[in-house]
Amino acid sequence: MLQQTLQKPVKSAVIVSKVFRRPLAGAILDLAERLKKLGVTAYIEQTTSVGFNLPQIPCVSRKQIKDLDLIIVLGGDGSVLGAARTLVDLNVPMLGVNRGHLGLLTDVSPNTLQDALEKIVQGRYVKEERMILDMRVFREDDDGAGELVGQSLATNETVIHSGMMAHMMVFKVSINGSYMYTLRGDGIIINTPTGSTAYSLSAGGPIIEPHLDVLALVPMFPQSLNCSPIIIPGKSEVRIDFQYDDDTPEWVNINCDGQVSVRADTKCSVIIRQHRTALTLIHPEGYDYYSLLRQKLGWAQSLV
Repeated sequence: MLQQTLQKPVKSAVIVSKVFRRPLAGAILDLAERLKKLGVTAYIEQTTSVGFNLPQIPCVSRKQIKDLDLIIVLGGDGSVLGAARTLVDLNVPMLGVNRGHLGLLTDVSPNTLQDALEKIVQGRYVKEERMILDMRVFREDDDGAGELVGQSLATNETVIHSGMMAHMMVFKVSINGSYMYTLRGDGIIINTPTGSTAYSLSAGGPIIEPHLDVLALVPMFPQSLNCSPIIIPGKSEVRIDFQYDDDTPEWVNINCDGQVSVRADTKCSVIIRQHRTALTLIHPEGYDYYSLLRQKLGWAQSLV
């Protein structure tokens, strides 16, 4: 839910960026200098400092970040997704500064950076919580004991598929222990409201307002036309099991946010639930989600 009242002023901030292939060192130095002039103690995250070779900005470890007021992610939406997975449990608000493409999560542009920073430092910003997914893959042995094969957090979505183009699999989907349906198709997307404007949207899923506590399940190229996307309560536990014809299991790929992949097989089960900690984003004063969608997705533009 958006919090519009005056918020806590920002006295300290850490800059995070993972896009080492882009020429962002100058932008990081500029951001640190702007913060300093506004009376904010600016730091750089350890990996970012090494990646961009910026020893002139004081460096902090991940553990030290939890004592700061703000995390500023410089890059694109993918940079925010990566930072969210690794830093969400520190419970420090996160601001995205766009140096990428679409910018649905990094909604501060270079052109508005100075004005946004001045307001944010004073506590004039919008605070919002976004759901994070906790994805775990288990394999049961012959005795029924479960072995954890892999796990990851996801801000946008978890995608389960074979890893092969146009290869149908059979997914048995259960919600909170109750069988829902069996899907025959190329894959299935389990996404948060944040991820509703990402991969899920391309697969025909609905756009969901970020403050809603729901999940969406979106089939990928289902064999049956009566297998539609469905929205379920956000606190639901989603379990995916697999059917296969013989004793030879097939490979399964589980992908989180398009950045983390877990390799499993059809003898495994995938369990997805809401992570215990929500991601806290902050936006510049006057943030309007519908205006953002009009701008980024081209809503209301002329068709000719």
